[in-house]
Amino acid sequence: MQKVIVLLAIVGIAGLESWAQTKKHFIVKDEASVDIIKFYLKASSGTCEIRTRKGDAPINILGNSNEEFIASNFGQEINGEVQSAWLTLKNNGKEGFSSTISKIFGKKTTDDENYWNIYLTDQKPYKLDLNYGVGKGYVDLSDVAVKTCRINSGNAHVKVGYLSNIANRIIMDTMVVSMDMGDVEIVNLDKAHAKNILAEVGFGTLRLDFNNEPQMPSDIWVNVGAGSLYVTLPLENTPVIIRMKGTSYSKYKIPEGYKKVRDNVYVSQNYNESAENLLTFNIDLSMGSVVFGGR
Repeated sequence: MQKVIVLLAIVGIAGLESWAQTKKHFIVKDEASVDIIKFYLKASSGTCEIRTRKGDAPINILGNSNEEFIASNFGQEINGEVQSAWLTLKNNGKEGFSSTISKIFGKKTTDDENYWNIYLTDQKPYKLDLNYGVGKGYVDLSDVAVKTCRINSGNAHVKVGYLSNIANRIIMDTMVVSMDMGDVEIVNLDKAHAKNILAEVGFGTLRLDFNNEPQMPSDIWVNVGAGSLYVTLPLENTPVIIRMKGTSYSKYKIPEGYKKVRDNVYVSQNYNESAENLLTFNIDLSMGSVVFGGR
């Protein structure tokens, strides 16, 4: 039986000098019957930061937005052992053309008029589905239990990873990245403990940073259209195999010291097909570029 929870929303006026600014507070309360938290975010624009904070609430959201331009909607429900919550930040079409263009080309700039802090805890595992139109996203998953994570960027600047250098509390089944014209950077990716990493790059730029030697194997599948993929790998001790598939228009760079074992297949000096922390890259390259580098 589906149980719908009444959301908690606290709305206050930010000040007389900016009467259109409102502050909002949404909370997902802990329920003993729940084993996993599903969170869906769709932000058409603005700045959204996700990070860890100690507390009893699995999700705690503090927002500051101009409701003249952005309509926010929050909801949550429980279905069996799964608690779902969602936050949508929708542009209502009243924003001027010049302002919209400035957000597209200034995607790395913080939007103080549409700024949201989203706090997770280390209490229960999450399934995250994060979608960004334009603007900026900052996601620090340090010390959080994440089972699956999906990142979608239209034309946003999104930085994801384990920025506090603390690993995922559990094994992540799958991380999915889909991007059109934006740029996504994932740092300390080795700490995600992801069994599978799937990515689709249109015209944008994707950066995957394996800062340290991974502790478990990962299969990485990337389809690169006209965009760019940059991968940073530890130079020592990490077993890696790279399989490339591309057209004559494509270009790619393999780390120095890698050995070509057959056409478009390269392995690191420490490659062992039965290694317990093997990174396997399968890359389908169209008209874009792929660069592998070391640290």
